[in-house]
Amino acid sequence: MKSILSKLWLGISALVVIILLMIWLFQVILLENFYIEERKDLLLEQGNKIASIVLSSADPTVISQEVVDEIDAFRSTFSFTINITIMDINNNPLFPTKNTRPPKDMVDLFKRFDINLNSREVETHMPFRKPPTLFDRSNIDLNSKEVETVIEQFGKSQRTVLVVKVPIQQDTHFIGNIILTSALAPIQETSSILKKQLSIITWISLFITALLAFLLAKLFTNPILKITEASKKISEGDFTAHVILDVNDEIGILGDTINHMAIQLGKTENFRREFIANISHELKTPISLIRAYAELVMDVDDLKEDRDQHLQVIIDESSRLNTMVEEILYLSKMEAGYLDLVWTKFPIIDLTKNIFRKFHFFASKKNIEFVLDMEDENTYIYADKDKLYQVFFNLMNNAIKHAYEFSTITIKVKPTNTSVRIAIIDHGQGIPKEDLPYIWDRFYKVDKSRKRDASGTGLGMSIVKNILENHHFSYGIDSEINKGTTVWFEFKKREA
Repeated sequence: MKSILSKLWLGISALVVIILLMIWLFQVILLENFYIEERKDLLLEQGNKIASIVLSSADPTVISQEVVDEIDAFRSTFSFTINITIMDINNNPLFPTKNTRPPKDMVDLFKRFDINLNSREVETHMPFRKPPTLFDRSNIDLNSKEVETVIEQFGKSQRTVLVVKVPIQQDTHFIGNIILTSALAPIQETSSILKKQLSIITWISLFITALLAFLLAKLFTNPILKITEASKKISEGDFTAHVILDVNDEIGILGDTINHMAIQLGKTENFRREFIANISHELKTPISLIRAYAELVMDVDDLKEDRDQHLQVIIDESSRLNTMVEEILYLSKMEAGYLDLVWTKFPIIDLTKNIFRKFHFFASKKNIEFVLDMEDENTYIYADKDKLYQVFFNLMNNAIKHAYEFSTITIKVKPTNTSVRIAIIDHGQGIPKEDLPYIWDRFYKVDKSRKRDASGTGLGMSIVKNILENHHFSYGIDSEINKGTTVWFEFKKREA
């Protein structure tokens, strides 16, 4: 299996090689052909324009000074040297002028090319450097518009020349020919220089590309390797593993996500361990009591009153054990999303009255007074009535447990412009500030020993939290030691 480093290195290098090959193809291999085709098209265009100038004169068979001046002016616009020769129908030269005189052997050049000056076809001939003895002149198609190649010696050196013949005719009347020639030798020299330069540039580029591609791939893969290493440790249960990256791109975000995942998994693992320890402790106590009192009932011949008392302990602990199991199952189903909400609209005052009636007996034992602080008794809420009753039940149960004797417990319903807040306020022991963030945890214990009140299961506030979150209600808790605790939740008016 190839690593990401090698794949990136090969990919970047291959891309640069393809670009270099394209440069070679267009700048060296095809350059000469492009150049010749462009020059041929340009000569044909210029020849046709000169033919139009000749035909626009009063007598096309005679090159007047006006025509000569016009051709000279037109020729001055050329970006390269073009030799122009105009021949009449009898192959007698009508042009050049003093500024456009062709080489002294131009007529001989026409003969060597076998240019048919009596032909009315456009002809183009492109000589290349090839020994004349190898060239069969009979193969030249004088009526063809294709580029043909031959070699001719001009002066002391050979020159590659492109020759274009454009006929001059007015309707069907043939007047003569325009012969245009242009030297092509510079393009061959340019092509040779380009090959040398591109060879050097190619080798340097390949070396630099290989080096930079390796460094770039290394820079890109190093964070991935760190993430991979940390992920392996996390998968093995080491949730202290973290990814340290000094980047702010997508890989950096991925590293932060891995770190957050490790933290959350660590919390989940700690919670799992605490849950097992707590549930074991919570289950062990009632089971031990049930067993002990059952043995007493069996082994000791007590009075009926004592026996009934022992049996009552067994019943109470069994009931507590059953309640705990039911709450664990209820909470698990709720967290898994298996409990659907049945939404109904109902007045809040109905819930508060039911709760007061339910806890009146327990409150009277501690001489606690219930207070309902409600501005509008017609305030409605849209929620699952049974589950919201469970919220009130759990919160009121906690409030009575921790409230002082001869104190008050208040249910306050306060509407605002956009929402309604319901708070249950007790005056009692309060909760330390450092313990408030953990109040919603399963088996929450206020003291550091994690000792629970024997009458509770420690799951009430977790159930409250899940019910409120399933309703998408906001919630919170405020508390001061020896003053009391306020637990509240809030819902939008549009939801009611």
